[in-house]
Amino acid sequence: MQKFLGTVVGKSVKAGLAYRRGGGQALPGLVVEKLFPNYVGAMLSNLPEGVVIITGTNGKTTTTKMVVHLLKANGKKVLTNSTGSNLTRGIASSLSQHAKVTGKLPYDMAVLEVDEATARRLVKQVKPKWTLALNASRDQLDRYGEVDTVVSYIKAAIAESEGVITNAGDPKLVAAAGNLKKQVTYFGFAEKLRKYFPSDYDLAAVNGSVKTREKSAKAYVELVGFNGQEAAYQINGRRYKADLKLSGQHNFLNGAAALALACRMLPDADPKNLVEELARVPLAFGRGEKYKFKNGAIVELVLVKNPASFTQALASYGSSKTNLTIAINDNIADGRDVSWLWDVNFEPLASQKVAMTSGSRAADMALRLRYDDINVGKIEPDLIKALGSLNIQSGEHVILATYTAMLRLYAKLSKSAEKIE
Repeated sequence: MQKFLGTVVGKSVKAGLAYRRGGGQALPGLVVEKLFPNYVGAMLSNLPEGVVIITGTNGKTTTTKMVVHLLKANGKKVLTNSTGSNLTRGIASSLSQHAKVTGKLPYDMAVLEVDEATARRLVKQVKPKWTLALNASRDQLDRYGEVDTVVSYIKAAIAESEGVITNAGDPKLVAAAGNLKKQVTYFGFAEKLRKYFPSDYDLAAVNGSVKTREKSAKAYVELVGFNGQEAAYQINGRRYKADLKLSGQHNFLNGAAALALACRMLPDADPKNLVEELARVPLAFGRGEKYKFKNGAIVELVLVKNPASFTQALASYGSSKTNLTIAINDNIADGRDVSWLWDVNFEPLASQKVAMTSGSRAADMALRLRYDDINVGKIEPDLIKALGSLNIQSGEHVILATYTAMLRLYAKLSKSAEKIE
C-alpha cells in the first residue's frame, strides 16, 4: 500500500510545483519520505535485476550517465536519477515520478548516483547488486570532515553490496576493498599516467613527494593513454580506442570506471562494442557543455567542487589559450567552508592571467590566486553581470564554477546562448 500511496503523493506534489512555479526536484521525495520512510527500499526491492549504486567524491553524475547509456544500448530498461539529485529525497522523487500510479516500476534495474553519506544509509534499505566507488578525497569540510570520514561512508556501502567496482589508483579505496570477501573488480590508469590523476595522498603531499603509498591493485579496465578527445583503454589485456564527446582527463578515467561496471553487468557484451558506445555518450549538464553567444563568443562551463576536481580541471583547461573565469559560491550545496581553495594546485596557471573571478566568494578566490602570483583582471561577485561581460567579448571562454554557481550560469546560458552539441 505504501508504494501506491507514496507514488500518488510524489506525483501530486510534483504536479503542484509545476503548476505554481514550474519545477521542483527533491521536494516531492522529501514529502514522500516524511510520510512513508520505507518507500525507497520498498520500491527498489522489486526491480528484477536489482540496484546499482555509483558513489565517490567526484565524477558520479557523468559516470552514472555513461553506465546508463551503455546498459540501455544493450537492451536494458534502466531507471536512474538523471537530475543528479543524489540524496534519498532525490531518489524518492525519481522513483515516484517514474513509477506507474499503481506503484510499479516498469524497469529491469536502477542505476543510481548516490552521495557518499547517503550510500551507507541506502544500503540498509536495499542491498545493491553492484556498487561502483569512484574515488575518495577531501570534499566539503563542513559536511564530511576529513577524507577518512568519506572513506568510512563508502566502505559501509561496499560492504553491503554483492559485487564491487573500485579505483585501483586510490590507495584508501584499495585498502577498504581489500578485506572484502566478495567479488571486487578494479579500474584504473597506466603507471605512466599517474601524474595526471593524483590521489588524496598526492594532493596532501609536501613538495610533491609521497612517502607512503598503498600498492595499487591490478585493473581489469585501464586507461592507457589519451590525446585530445581520443582515449585508449585496455580491457582484460586487449587495447581499444574511442574518440569521446566528453572533455577532460578526469572523464577519460570515469570512462574506465563505467566500462569496468558494464563488463561485469554485461558479461556477454563485446568490449569493443562497449568502447564504441562510450564514444556516443553526451555530456552531463555543467560538465564541459559549450554555449555560443550571438557575437560568436563560446563559453564552456565546468564544475569544480573540491581540491581534486579543481586540480583535474586546471590540468585540462588551465594551460589552454582560452580566457578563464572562476566562479565560487559558498551556499549549502557548495559547502560553507571554502578553505579547500588553499589546497588546490594552481601551478597550471603560472605566468597566466585569470580574466575574472565571480560568485559570492569572488574576492576570496582572487586573494588565493594572488598568493600564487596569478593576476586577476576583474572581480565581479554578481554571476549574471560576469556572464554579461563575457557576452560582449569574442573568443573562447572557460568558466570553472562551484555547484550553485554552475546551476545559475547554466540557467542563464540556456536562455541567452545557443548550446553547441
